[in-house]
Amino acid sequence: MRKPCIGEIFQEIEKEKVKNKKIKLLQKYDSQTLRGICELAYDARLTWALPEGRPPFTPLEKSFDAQGHLYSEMRRMYLYLKGGNDNLKPARRETIFINTLEELDPDDAEILLQCKERKIKGCTKKLIQEAYPGFLAEAENK
Repeated sequence: MRKPCIGEIFQEIEKEKVKNKKIKLLQKYDSQTLRGICELAYDARLTWALPEGRPPFTPLEKSFDAQGHLYSEMRRMYLYLKGGNDNLKPARRETIFINTLEELDPDDAEILLQCKERKIKGCTKKLIQEAYPGFLAEAENK
């Protein structure tokens, strides 16, 4: 059985209406990548180094080839954050981000865009903190 892509996990969480069941889903799919996505969206210590709004990109057709690609792309997310690689010119950073979006499963690309906008549909910072006690807590003090 294949591991669900991050976008599929968050779609499942968004469809769930009962808070405790949402928490159980977050705990069921707990992984370094899932927590990384939550940090990108809700950790106040992280600042995106990209312009606001949706960049112009062509979403990839839905295929099994792209599913799971976000798991490996997480190691490059520092490129899109302030302090991650300040030598990268803004235009180059945006181009890399757009290329990444175009290589991801469309559901994963949408989640990454939601992270950039600091709001994942159906999943609040408070919900994440309830699912993972102590996670993101340090950001509250800053």
